[in-house]
Amino acid sequence: MKNHLTILLSLLLVIASSSCKQKTETEFGNELGKTDSKADPIHVEGEIATFGDFPLEFVSNGKLNASSQAELYFKKNQLIENINVKNGDWVEGGTVLATMENQLDLINLEQAEIRLESANIERENQVIGHTANQKGKLDENDQAMNYFSLSSGFREAELNMKKAQLDYQNTILTAPFSGRVIDLDTKIQNLPTSGEPFCRLINDRVFEVIFPILESEIGRLKVGQSISMRPFIADSVFYRGKISEINPAVDEHGLVKVTALVPNSDGELLQGMNVKVFIKDKVSNCVIVPKEAVVLRNNQQVVFKYSEGKAMWNYVGTVHENSTHYSVIPVKAGQEILEGDTIITIGNLNLAHEAEVKFRMSNK
Repeated sequence: MKNHLTILLSLLLVIASSSCKQKTETEFGNELGKTDSKADPIHVEGEIATFGDFPLEFVSNGKLNASSQAELYFKKNQLIENINVKNGDWVEGGTVLATMENQLDLINLEQAEIRLESANIERENQVIGHTANQKGKLDENDQAMNYFSLSSGFREAELNMKKAQLDYQNTILTAPFSGRVIDLDTKIQNLPTSGEPFCRLINDRVFEVIFPILESEIGRLKVGQSISMRPFIADSVFYRGKISEINPAVDEHGLVKVTALVPNSDGELLQGMNVKVFIKDKVSNCVIVPKEAVVLRNNQQVVFKYSEGKAMWNYVGTVHENSTHYSVIPVKAGQEILEGDTIITIGNLNLAHEAEVKFRMSNK
């Protein structure tokens, strides 16, 4: 009897425990179709939309070109005797850079000087002989002097003298302007390479930066406008300059070539260096939002505006852009973004219209 009572009590405890557990699960909504739980608000961050001048920024890639440069050639083909400079040297205009072996040219020049002096003496003798028996002023008009210059050999000696001077001067290479020597590869006691410059001379204290701009943007640029640029190899070093020339032609790619002058203030810029060019402008009366605020919904641009705990989407069009912001306009009535509106910039990628959000201002 006692054993039967024990078994009966155990069965009652099991049934009670099962009933309690089922009741607890039902209370927390674990039964299908009886869930009453509510999703937590999505955490988002944002900024305030502003109104005013939109800072445009045109970005282009360019290349540095020395403002003055020249390829220097010897005009004769003789052995190089002296080289007075090396690559990287700064020289003043008129400096002798190199000379060829020119002893024979110097002798020819001296001979030409002697022949010219002899011819001049002969011409003077002819003039004196022609006028010795004449009274009054000597007959030295232009026609007569031309005759005496030819008959005495003076004219021919004079031309030979000029030729000898040129031959001698062509063995001496001088700097046509002040600049830096580059691309000097020839050694002494060698002939200059046929068809190749002996060296090049550049003024690298001021560089031209040449870059393309879309024809749709060229109307915003003008000669004298400021630009900034940085070399590809130095992200944090910027140089400032001014537009010096706008080529009035559009190429087959719809681009216009623009040239600006940039001082090489620290001497770190190099001929042919690749650079990135930045040009700033502004457009008045724009609603401005961060780029992160604009997302796509149904292939349309949307900005979520925070209002009373909810994210309200607004269809917009972007008019202008720079590296960080857009200027926007509404595309549907009643969905304007106004100055002072709170715009969601973080956490907006998967938001739905009227989604409940927990908002805080961005730390940017």
